[in-house]
Amino acid sequence: MSGTDWDKIEFQHFINEYSKDIIIKNAPEILYTKKDKEHEAYNSLIAFFFLTGAILIYIALAYLLASIYFNLIFLIVIIVIAGIIDILLIINYIKSNVYIKPLECWVEIFKGKEQDDFNFYCFVYYPVFSGKCHPNEAKNAIFKLYQEQVLKNKIDITQVEIYFKISKQSQNKIGYFFQYVEGRSFNDEEINRNSWKFFSSQKSRDENFIAIANWDHQFEWRNDLEFDFDKLHEYAPWVIQRWNDFNLKPLTEGFKKKINWDLRYIESKPKLKPWNDNYENQTYENPRAYREIELINEAVNKIIGYEKEIYKASDIKEELPLFKAYFRDLNF
Repeated sequence: MSGTDWDKIEFQHFINEYSKDIIIKNAPEILYTKKDKEHEAYNSLIAFFFLTGAILIYIALAYLLASIYFNLIFLIVIIVIAGIIDILLIINYIKSNVYIKPLECWVEIFKGKEQDDFNFYCFVYYPVFSGKCHPNEAKNAIFKLYQEQVLKNKIDITQVEIYFKISKQSQNKIGYFFQYVEGRSFNDEEINRNSWKFFSSQKSRDENFIAIANWDHQFEWRNDLEFDFDKLHEYAPWVIQRWNDFNLKPLTEGFKKKINWDLRYIESKPKLKPWNDNYENQTYENPRAYREIELINEAVNKIIGYEKEIYKASDIKEELPLFKAYFRDLNF
């Protein structure tokens, strides 16, 4: 697409010409699952219960055998040491029990061609999540190091484009364009980031919200979930996230630099030309859509090797400092 087809306009300029209500009113309501969370340290939880049981058994035996042998100092030392270990184990589990949820939504506004008394506009919304969790525990640990060293934070930015025809007298929502992943397993490692699809504005009627489809925070419709019984119930409860004056914010070029936008491989410019015929059937492929995954796989191949399969965090425990140094020294 030619860069002249769409021009980004200042948020305040649009508000002055029209209003902020249209931006808030049309922000995509997101249906997300409360079971979207980081890998939990179950081993720590299991060890906590075993150690707690052992402490109680030890205290009981010490009491029963007190008439034969009893050493108060030894008993206190054992209980204190075991108690400290127990506390560390439960703290480690609690720290790992992290839920992923929407934090806020950013928006950019683009103005397209003029037709009769209307102008074409695209509101590009960016629902921002507190993070994301790769189903592969080992790759998730590596991905977290990539975020820390390269991106400098762990938020996950998604994208929904909504197209309009707007005049001073009226507004007409044309439809939605986003990465559509219908019916796939939530934890399927194989993702398709070039799955963009257009939907007319009629699709969102009757509270057919845009729903989170998988761990990579791609989308499907609420009605899709109703036909996917396993996903609908396995990941319940589902929560509606709406946007308002407090959590919907304009995305500025200055803030993009601050969050290393260029390293996130998101194409900001609207991808459709709704003034052309058959725009509904247009697809979009981002040539850099898989760049972060490629970088992580390259790191795995260089540090672990091609032959070794990795699944658990323990598989790469000794190599984590090497991954951290590798991402730190990447030259972009």
